[in-house]
Amino acid sequence: MNRYRVHVIVQQQVYFMIQSDELDPGQITQYVGVEPTRSEAKESRRGRKSGRLIPPQHNWILDSGLAETTSLNEQVKVVMNQLAGAWDRIGELTAGGAEATLVMLRSFEPGGHSSPRGLVLDEEAISFLHRAGADLWIDEYDLS
Repeated sequence: MNRYRVHVIVQQQVYFMIQSDELDPGQITQYVGVEPTRSEAKESRRGRKSGRLIPPQHNWILDSGLAETTSLNEQVKVVMNQLAGAWDRIGELTAGGAEATLVMLRSFEPGGHSSPRGLVLDEEAISFLHRAGADLWIDEYDLS
């Protein structure tokens, strides 16, 4: 009796995100020198309980632009290539308080055949993330 369920990858997505309380997406774009795929400028707001002013956190996001069926490894390569030459500038932003994150998302559901599950970040990708002061966020969802 096979105790292991077979899962199929339903969706895969990679994007690089810069978040800042200080710089809006336009300022981040100007500093980094790369246009984001999407962005969100937020306004300051008051905390519900404390009433204190909570600073905005602006989001600057660069998607891979590839289909959700494309491997995470290929999507990472595309994002890394789009940011080539910008890693030191991103590192300056993170040193100044911004947050940078490479996000890798996958969703699985039960299926009749198994999808390849592994992913590899090579030394160059890790080096770029280190230079940028960026985190890596891997998120996986079981949709069964």
